[in-house]
Amino acid sequence: MKDDLSLLERIKLHDQQALAEVYDRYFDQLYYYINYRLGDSEAAADLAGEVFLALVQALKNGKPPKTSLTGWLYAVARNLAADHIKKQVRTVPLVEDLVADEPPLTDRAYLAQLVPTLKMALRKLTEDQQHVIALRFGQGLSLAETAQIMDKSVGAIKALQHRALASLARFIPAEVNDDG
Repeated sequence: MKDDLSLLERIKLHDQQALAEVYDRYFDQLYYYINYRLGDSEAAADLAGEVFLALVQALKNGKPPKTSLTGWLYAVARNLAADHIKKQVRTVPLVEDLVADEPPLTDRAYLAQLVPTLKMALRKLTEDQQHVIALRFGQGLSLAETAQIMDKSVGAIKALQHRALASLARFIPAEVNDDG
């Protein structure tokens, strides 16, 4: 956190080394976050690069991140991913990463049938709910880290996650909930 603030101060001074450090530190995280949201590695790489272009543009315009570099970067990534999804008019494939690495064949067959249902349910969540699910389960971030990125309290994140999971349960047909 303190290191993040130091880095933020350095990039505000247009320190090229600091910009390189930001890129090195955050590119992979942002790429995985966006890829988790989109399920498209090429688009994720492009959009992760656009996050850093947005940072450079914000610096040029004299409007750098104010307090949280990490939060600002994830907010830009979130917006770019949301815009991409709207343009593609497709689902947000968050489900694949929630599945265990190598389940038995019968489980894999069942999961193959379940994935489209889960994707449809995830698509019905609000943007904030999708965002919290992607950060908590896709990125494996803690409640505190998710709260910082989303600029909310830990309690608000807990409530948002709870509502998202409850909504998912409501959106999944009863025959799936009955243990297939």
